[in-house]
Parts: sequence; structure tokens; C-alpha cells
Amino acid sequence: MVTSNRHKDQYRAFFTTDEAIGEYMASLLDLKGTDSLLEPAAGEGHLIAAARRLEPEVDVTAYEIHRGCCDKLLSRYASDRNIRVVSTDTITCPELDLRESFGPKFTKIIANPPYGGWQEIDRRTDLKKRFPGFYVRETYTLFLLRCLRLLEAEGVLVFIIPATFLYLNLHSAIRKLILSEFTLESVDLFNSKLFPGIAFGYAELCIVKIRAKPADSAHLVRFRLVEDVDEFDDPLHVAQRSTFVSQRACFGSEDFLIVSRMQESSARPLEQTAVRMSDIATCVTGFYSGNDKQFLRRSCLNPKRIDAYDVVEDEFIETDPSGLASPLEGIDGERTFIPILKGGGYNFFKPSLWFMDWSRSAVAHYKSDKKARFQNSSFYFRRGIGFPMVTSSRPTAAILENSLFDQSVVGIFPKAEVSLEFLLAYCNSNLFWRELKTINPSANNSCKYVLKTPIFLPDKERQDRITLRTQELVALLRHRENGADILMKEIMGMLA
Repeated sequence: MVTSNRHKDQYRAFFTTDEAIGEYMASLLDLKGTDSLLEPAAGEGHLIAAARRLEPEVDVTAYEIHRGCCDKLLSRYASDRNIRVVSTDTITCPELDLRESFGPKFTKIIANPPYGGWQEIDRRTDLKKRFPGFYVRETYTLFLLRCLRLLEAEGVLVFIIPATFLYLNLHSAIRKLILSEFTLESVDLFNSKLFPGIAFGYAELCIVKIRAKPADSAHLVRFRLVEDVDEFDDPLHVAQRSTFVSQRACFGSEDFLIVSRMQESSARPLEQTAVRMSDIATCVTGFYSGNDKQFLRRSCLNPKRIDAYDVVEDEFIETDPSGLASPLEGIDGERTFIPILKGGGYNFFKPSLWFMDWSRSAVAHYKSDKKARFQNSSFYFRRGIGFPMVTSSRPTAAILENSLFDQSVVGIFPKAEVSLEFLLAYCNSNLFWRELKTINPSANNSCKYVLKTPIFLPDKERQDRITLRTQELVALLRHRENGADILMKEIMGMLA
């Protein structure tokens, strides 16, 4: 069990002693004996050691806030005149403020900065003044911002940071800064399991190399996926496994996304031009009771959380809430529980496994309770599509009919341009999944990312065929009849 103190750790430092990673990062710097090298989060000195193995004469300045680590550095390099160790906070250090404004700056910077360190409220106020317009609650981007300001013209910076930096909306401002004022030379992506000896909440990391000069209009960023530590410094792997993306195209993308599969969106599947989901559908977040333990019930067929929720009997379920005179005011009588779609796991059609108390007193509570979310209520009980915000390795969109949808579900409601059944099929396709994951490779598929996803519309005749076959498929799934698997493959084939 992770304790709450973990989230208030101001250091959140994750060290790796792996020489392959350190030496690869140092090699990207192209060090010379005349360089001035900054290590702003030196830890126990593993990256310094890697740099000195490649260039013993390089002049190093190492900053470290953790007293224990700093003492080890001072002991390790006590007799080395080319290494200066400073025990202070890199982000707020007055000496670095002066160097930032008046110089001298550093020709090379290398770092494995802290990830997700805790920022006290007073400190956040100061950081917002130091870095106006930037997200200041993530420590690694603060280190990146600080170091970009400390980099000499034509200098090179190499950081190892979470890959979420490349696409999360929170970091769009710093991506804009990099893409407009610097040259992003390379991005090496790898699974965090290659970061030896540690475990944390980032699935992927990346090593970025940035040069302090504006990029040429034709500059291409080199991307590479590294699957084994031996591949980091393998020239053949670099040559054969690298792909290239225009930095100018990244700067022109919405939210300044830095993604390695941008070229896939220009492949024009189905020989059509893409529109965005926002052009053809409305996407909204669903309902939350504020206290599911009190108001939520499960079907007797629901295999999940058997002990946590009571079973609701059929005689207390209202299966047609949209037919009520005032469905948003609640229900009188005994049939006061209505279906609610929670989570994913089912393609096209999900049986009703959860039910919410919709009595008048319960609805009054939802509308007044501070924890409840009676949001986007005009979409309750409408026909639409439920797409789970948190998914695994595949899309699982299910039809919404006479149902609430939980706040963990994105409700997708088509406009007149497309049919619900066509869009339901599309949201279950690999084509949709690939484009969504290009925009947002994380597991959290929030409304804003779904709305931005490109949709490649086939011609009207094919749309109509997909609509008809999807109607047939939903009917088969609803009545648990045979043939659904074959029909689903046929529909996916029409969207391939």
C-alpha cells in the first residue's frame, strides 16, 4: 500500500545506475574538453560519471537539493578540481538566477530530474511568478524550463523524462516553447521497465535531445522506440529503427503534440479526408451519485464487486426511464432503480449490470450534494454511445439506450451528419483507436481527446452498409443469438 506521504515527497528522485542509459545520454551531448556541463539534479552522480568517462576534461557543475546525496557527491569528487558540487534548490537558486540573466550559461546540460515531486502551496505561488503561463505542479517540466533558460546559444540539453510530456495537454505551453525557439533533435522512447531498480506511475520514458537554436523550416525530429538497453548506442538500430517527423508539423498541430505517428494520419484510410469527432458528435462526461455505496446496486448477473454492492431485484427496476413524464425529477413508486453504464469491456452492446437509485429523494440529493455530479443531464437517457475513459489494449464502445452513463464514461451523441450505428462501429474499430492513441497514448481517454480525434468518413453507400450491419449486430448481442462474432468481423473489415 502506498502511503499518503509519498505524494508529499518534494524529491521524488528515481536513480538508475545502468551504464548503457547514462552513456547513451552523455554521447548525445558530443562533449568537448572546453564544455561547461550542468547537472541540475545530480543525485549520486551517475550521469556525471558517464559524461566524465567520455570526456575527462569537461568542467562540471552539479546541483543537488538532497543533503544525503550531496554529501556523497562531495566525498566522491573532493579532489576533482573540474567538478563543483552545490547543495541547493536548482529551481530557486539565486546564483542560477544571475547566470540566467547575465551569464555565463552552460554549453551542455544533462539530467534525470525528479518526477512528480510535491510542491507546497506557497511554493506554487512563487513558481507561477517565475514561470508565468506554464504548468508548475510537475517537477520535471520545471527543471526542463529552468535549464532551457540556462543553455548557451547552440548548446545541447539531454533529459530523461516521462513520455507523457510529449502529448499531455498540461504541458502544451512548454512544447510550444521548445518547438518555436529550440531544435528538438531526437526522441528515444522506451518502457520504464528498462529503468532498472525502480517502479513508478509512468509506463513510458523518453530521452530528449534539444539544441538551443530555432529549428530550420525543414528540420525533422528523429524518433526511435528502444526495446532493450543494448539498443541505446547501437548505430545499426538507430539507422534502421528511426522515423522522422517534421518539427514544423508538430508546431502546427493542436496543443503542439510531439508524436511519432503523425504521418499515419495522412495515410487517408477509406480514401477520404478526415473530420474531427467534434464536427460530427457531441461528447460529454456522465453522472456521479457522490456516494455509490449508498445509491448504486448491481444486477445478479454482475460478477464484479460481489460483496461491495447489494443486488437489486427486477421488480424494482424501471427499464424505460425516457418514457417518464419528468425523468430528471426522479421516480415515484417501487420501480426506482434505472440502468447506468459503467466502464467498458464490451463491444457494441453491454448488458445492464449496474442500477442507480432514481427515486425523487435520491435525485434531489444528487442535485444538491457537493460530491455528486448531476452534469450534462440533458443527455441522460438519450440514444448515444458510451466510451470508457480508462481502457486497456482495445476500444470498447457500447450503445446507450434508456440509461444513465457514469462519469468514467464519455457519452458520444452523433449529430445529423452520421448515424449512431455507423459511429458506434467506428468507435470500436482499430482505425479510431490508432488515431486516438496517436493524440493521447495514455490510458485516460477524456472528452477533450475523443473530440479531437480524426474520423475518416467513407462514402455514403459504405456508411449505410455499416449502419445496417451494426443494427443487425446489436440485435444479435441484445438477444444473445449466434452469429455476432462473424458479423462483427465483417463490420470491422469494412472499416479497415
